[in-house]
Amino acid sequence: MSVQRAFSSPWTLSSPYWIVIAGAPGGARGWQNAAQAAGLQPVMQGPGMFAIQTSPEWAGEWERILGVLNSIDRQEDLRAAIIASDVAPTAQEITLNLRPLHDVQEVVEHLWLLDHLSEDRLVCYMQRVVDRRGKQVGFEAFARIAQTDGGIIGGAAIMRASHALKVEYQVDRRMHKQAIDTFAECDLEGYLFVNFLTGFIHRPEVYLEGLSQAVSKHGITPRCIALDVPLSDYVRDLAKLRSIADYCRARGFSLALDDVKSAEGLGALLSEIRPAFVKLDARMGEMLLDSKRQSAAHEIIRLAHGSGASVLAEGVENEAQYQAYMAAGVDMYQGYYFGAPEQMPPSVK
Repeated sequence: MSVQRAFSSPWTLSSPYWIVIAGAPGGARGWQNAAQAAGLQPVMQGPGMFAIQTSPEWAGEWERILGVLNSIDRQEDLRAAIIASDVAPTAQEITLNLRPLHDVQEVVEHLWLLDHLSEDRLVCYMQRVVDRRGKQVGFEAFARIAQTDGGIIGGAAIMRASHALKVEYQVDRRMHKQAIDTFAECDLEGYLFVNFLTGFIHRPEVYLEGLSQAVSKHGITPRCIALDVPLSDYVRDLAKLRSIADYCRARGFSLALDDVKSAEGLGALLSEIRPAFVKLDARMGEMLLDSKRQSAAHEIIRLAHGSGASVLAEGVENEAQYQAYMAAGVDMYQGYYFGAPEQMPPSVK
């Protein structure tokens, strides 16, 4: 792994790192003895705490340490800390940073993401959204990594790695800007649906600042930017959902209530937050094809239209689903039936 500073994280700083293995004195002493036998020189930093100083390329040294750990008994009683510092960490610092060994290994296995981010390989793919006539009316943005060999890493792998590395916040905010930049530079028209990690939004005006600045820089009409808010994330925190809705209205953005799959309590919620779009859960297509369950989907569509929202069906995969949605009165459509997400070429004006 090449350490670069273009994307800062706790795992890729330019300072030396300390790898600390800690545990009950008996187990930790067994680790110290095995490490010394393997040619390592752990230094005691506190009761049951043994540290090894390494370079910023600490992941290679961790693999060597892991080999030693796998050779001893009771490794399940040990924990590890990875600390960037020019001087040896104190016992208090170590205690604050200790985590299970498998957590550190998971970090190592996902460091590839930081390399790609440092090399600016995060790209935005767009999937078309069409209306009832099949006319393109917008796009949804998706994160991808473009590898040097031409391969593409999908959004699910990116988010798993982001979670393991605890950099979801930085990756999500970078993707917001990337989506807006791509939309503008490719001269796309209609609405842009932007996903975000809603669990991090405590103050929308701070978290979404980069998105707002990008919209302003490109002169995009704010109403054309639709923020996707998954209803499932807020069923127990409606106050936070209201704060995001208030932010959208204040900035002129559109709000899309995503992953809607139940009509229970939906009417009151829609009248309060007033979204421009209601996005049906992808499983609604199957429900509409089932005579015993289609009434639930019809009720959601009725409530959405009654509130003034347009209804968007995601995950449309085949003609049967498309026709069922059409018959139910859905306004907009998205899915592989209309085209996969794709990388957009810059506009030539």
